[in-house]
Amino acid sequence: MIREAVEKLAREEGVVANQLHIKWIVPFHAGEVTRILARSKKVIIVENNYTGQFARYLRSETGFAAHGHIRKYDGEPFMPHHIVNAVREQLAGKREISIPAHEVIV
Repeated sequence: MIREAVEKLAREEGVVANQLHIKWIVPFHAGEVTRILARSKKVIIVENNYTGQFARYLRSETGFAAHGHIRKYDGEPFMPHHIVNAVREQLAGKREISIPAHEVIV
């Protein structure tokens, strides 16, 4: 889903994006994660919870604070357009935390 959103951002918006999927938080490889994130112009964390637990954990372990957040906490999965729309809003400076709504398609 994130890979599809990255491709769509490049194709439709001309936005060069990437993803860092962190599989294990214990042990957390703070040095490696920090080196990767420090090379990024903007870091937006995509999380499926209300409070941004991983963003807080990342900041506590590395001191690195993300530039933006995309959170979803209605029990439904993210769709690529949720991420694309949220990134578009955040790059335009409209918000720092985006919470996509799930659409019911019948």
